[in-house]
Amino acid sequence: MRNWRSLYEMLLFPISVLYFAVFLLGLGNIISNDAYSFLINIDNEFVLLLADCMIRVGTFLLAQFPLLFLIRLTARKAGSATTIMSAVAGYVTFLVVTMYFGRQDLPATAYSSILGLSVTVNGSATVRGGVHYPLQTGLIATAVVSVITLTSHNHSRTRSEYSFFSFISKDTWCVIRTVVLSGIAALAVTYLWPYVVNLITTATDYISRDTTNPVNLMLYGMLERAMSVLNLGTMVRSPFWYGSAGGTWISMAGTNIAGDVNIWTSQLEASSIGGMSGRFITPYYVINLFAVPGLLMAFVSLQTDKMERRRIWMFYVLIAIMSIMSGTLLPLEITLVLLCPLLFLFHIAYMGILFGVFQAMHIYLGYNYHGTSTLTAMPGTLLEYLGYFQNAAMRDILLRIAIVGVISFVIYFAMTRFYFKHLALDLFHTGYKDEVVRGTIQAVGGIENIKMIHSGTERLILSLYDADLLDVKKLKDLGAVRVMETKAGYAIGYGARSTMIRIGINEYLKKSVRVI
Repeated sequence: MRNWRSLYEMLLFPISVLYFAVFLLGLGNIISNDAYSFLINIDNEFVLLLADCMIRVGTFLLAQFPLLFLIRLTARKAGSATTIMSAVAGYVTFLVVTMYFGRQDLPATAYSSILGLSVTVNGSATVRGGVHYPLQTGLIATAVVSVITLTSHNHSRTRSEYSFFSFISKDTWCVIRTVVLSGIAALAVTYLWPYVVNLITTATDYISRDTTNPVNLMLYGMLERAMSVLNLGTMVRSPFWYGSAGGTWISMAGTNIAGDVNIWTSQLEASSIGGMSGRFITPYYVINLFAVPGLLMAFVSLQTDKMERRRIWMFYVLIAIMSIMSGTLLPLEITLVLLCPLLFLFHIAYMGILFGVFQAMHIYLGYNYHGTSTLTAMPGTLLEYLGYFQNAAMRDILLRIAIVGVISFVIYFAMTRFYFKHLALDLFHTGYKDEVVRGTIQAVGGIENIKMIHSGTERLILSLYDADLLDVKKLKDLGAVRVMETKAGYAIGYGARSTMIRIGINEYLKKSVRVI
């Protein structure tokens, strides 16, 4: 668990970049999307070009976030240039090998032009002819190349200067070793990955057999969000958003339109909304507009230090606004996975329940979208929700969604606080919580050395009478990722456990006061 919390600390920076990417993408979308012309109508060519630039930058950062994670995971204080260059070279090698040697008979969603890579190959006995793209392996490639890069760097540091290839520098040897091993790993993935793709395809085929069944929709919701965090969500979304798995509809012109998003967009343009189109989108309006703000408000409320709360509240307000205006599910869900995995499991389970409930209640609200990208699509935004109020026939559905949304806001707020106060540490009540609390008290010099104590979602803050009594090594042995001195006191990076540890220490403080 300490290693998992260290991973969260390391990835905070690229996650912040993802929030920025969502902001750029959302702002550009608001300015340029014709669907919002009822509220915003901009004809200035410069502003529209600027909006398109923001969309392009935001799209690139979101699409390539596994590379951002790779760079951060492999960056080191010593030799960071070597590890970063090695990681990038290994990552490109990994993609190129899967592009040439990966099976070409998989579904189209199993491939992606990552970093613009593609190649037209003439058929041969080994490689099938046609246009080839790298296999879309998402964060799996990041994890594989990261491990290879770090082990290669460690190996290169211990390499003898009088070895057979001693004329090759240690840094260059690190790059060479990373490239070779990444290529070998990619070859292994080309043989194993089709089984993963077939497993996902089997799941989507099962769901598509009866999309009127609330249980099937529930399974879709959970699978789609779980895969999105791994950057594999397209494999689940595309068949339902743009393929026949999401249903078909014949327009008045006799055109056969497939896919939930395509059907909704076409029906909206023809002013003939009907049927079940929108059933693969509806829960996003609840999650983005209500649930996420409830979760973020709970995060702020868990910060007991008023000064610290004033420092962070604007950040959470901005994220809440981004969620309402453009959605922030990807960076927020990655944060939950790394900070509080159990809360993430609650989130995807609740998402699945919403899909099932809305299907059972026959409440559908779709997404007006002409694009084909599922990664950068932004369903469930406030402006689109408000735009549908112009249609009198949809107002009852909108009000029902709002009611479910308010309930979801309360549930997410309450569940988040309950998790951090009761579930984040020693879930099965083995006594480990008391062990950590007592160990922390001893590490800071005893209960009598604690002047003030506060906590938030990520760290415990202690103000001490005598700082010389602080035992940093013992705190790290107890699971603290880092210990820093701040103006408020010593910040101990216990992660999601911080609130429960603070509550435990406060109980000991109350007992000591009674004894006195």
